[in-house]
Order: sequence, then structure tokens, then C-alpha cells
Amino acid sequence: MAGPIDPYHRWLGIPPQDQPPNHYRLLGLQLFEDDADVIESAADQRMAHLRTFQTGTHSRLSQKLLNEVAAAKLCLLDPKKASSAEFVGEFWLWEGSQCVI
Repeated sequence: MAGPIDPYHRWLGIPPQDQPPNHYRLLGLQLFEDDADVIESAADQRMAHLRTFQTGTHSRLSQKLLNEVAAAKLCLLDPKKASSAEFVGEFWLWEGSQCVI
């Protein structure tokens, strides 16, 4: 039996030193991309790719990453959250939200 895999690296090309990925990295976007069409398209592409692993031996990991991609998409597309962002360390945080990029 094969050992555990790193789905971020193997499936999304995110190396260990970039993990955990911020929302932009998770979607394969440039940092601070603000074009809603670009964000939505990137998320849809990632989700389509991750769905190819749903029926395999790593279906739970696939679902976990699908949920993360969906959350990243929603977070980056919410202009209310973007307008109340506050830079803290390496992350942007939104008040009253779990949304952290």
C-alpha cells in the first residue's frame, strides 16, 4: 500500500514550502487578483480537476480540497470582505469572518 500523498503538491502543484496555501495560491492566481471572472474561472478549473479524484482511493482528500477551493472562491469574490480587509503578518483578515487569505 502506498503511503500518504500531498494533494496540494501532487494535484495542484503547490510545493510544501508554500503550504498551507493562501486563497490566491490555492486557486493558482496572482496575489491580490481582483477580476471576478478570473477568480471564478480559476476556481472552476481547480474544482473540475479535483473532481477527477472523487471516486479514487483519495476521495476524502479530494473532497477536503474541493471544500477549500469553494471557500476560497467565495471569500475572494465577496466585495464586502475585501473592503474590510486588514493586513496582519502574511495574511489579510476580515473582521467577523473565517475568511483568511
